[in-house]
Amino acid sequence: MAYLYRKNRSPFWYVVYVDANQKEVHRSTGLRADDPNDTTKAKAMRAELEAKEHHRGPVVDSQGWDSWVPKFFERHCEAPRTLERYLDAWKWLALWLQVRKFHSPRQITYRNALEYIDWRIGHKKKSGKSVGRNTAIFELKTLAMLVGEAVRLGHADANPLVSLKLKKDKAAKKPELTDDEIVTLRTALVTEPEWMQISFEIALNTGCRIRETRIPMNCIDFVEAKITFPSPKGGEERAFSIPMPTALRPLFERLTKERRKFTLEFPFQPSRRWQQFFIKVKMTHLCFHCLRVTYVNRLRRAGVPREAAMRLVNHASDLVHQVYQREKVEDVLKWRDAVIFAS
Repeated sequence: MAYLYRKNRSPFWYVVYVDANQKEVHRSTGLRADDPNDTTKAKAMRAELEAKEHHRGPVVDSQGWDSWVPKFFERHCEAPRTLERYLDAWKWLALWLQVRKFHSPRQITYRNALEYIDWRIGHKKKSGKSVGRNTAIFELKTLAMLVGEAVRLGHADANPLVSLKLKKDKAAKKPELTDDEIVTLRTALVTEPEWMQISFEIALNTGCRIRETRIPMNCIDFVEAKITFPSPKGGEERAFSIPMPTALRPLFERLTKERRKFTLEFPFQPSRRWQQFFIKVKMTHLCFHCLRVTYVNRLRRAGVPREAAMRLVNHASDLVHQVYQREKVEDVLKWRDAVIFAS
């Protein structure tokens, strides 16, 4: 079995493995032990050498990736949206594997896997745009997870992608909507489909995500004045209830009189429809999720305690909640002279 080790007074990783002639080989990897990136590459090199040691000739996975990958995702993903995301990633990975003629997990190495990022980013959509680096990295990490499963199933001897440690690009911060922008958007939405108007108002007044604006009408309680979101991000186990915002009661009462089963029905690719809308109104700096950012910040300015605010928007992590907060100069103006030094 191949393994890494250090030598006294040497900054490099050394590797031991058995070659094709069944001889034990000791050599330097040329990769520094004090460099995290080099260490990751050294581990990948060790895994590749170990795979060669255990390679037994014919490929076990004679039926191909599709014989076990979809089943793995079904076992691994509890939430439907998570399953959808992984299957979408697999669609691109499967295309790349087909192009590169990698019919077995045994053929995957650290080096050729890294090629996937450039290949994915270089693959243009019909619009002429390409995906970002972070999407490509997520998909590559999905492949790493699959190769790990292949090892457990006996389709591969080692996982050379066990520790990719690829640095993601910083995600652009989604801005908060101003009062003027809210008025402009409401005015523009008058000529748009009703589902967009409804989802906008629900998200604006609750901070919920786009998919969560489709609420079953039997989850709206007019007696206790509360709304229950039965299928939020994270699945049914994360279901939560909030007090019904007064501004939404007239809308919900109207929808109830119309005997709706849900507050709205989505068309194909609702997020894409919103993206097209923001382009149409020449506000390309905005997206639907900005409504959530806006709600979280207005809760903070209204003096709502963080714990209560997190409960209202279903944030389980304090760290995630902080990401949404945008401190403006005006927000801290009252603390301008909080510390005064003697002249």
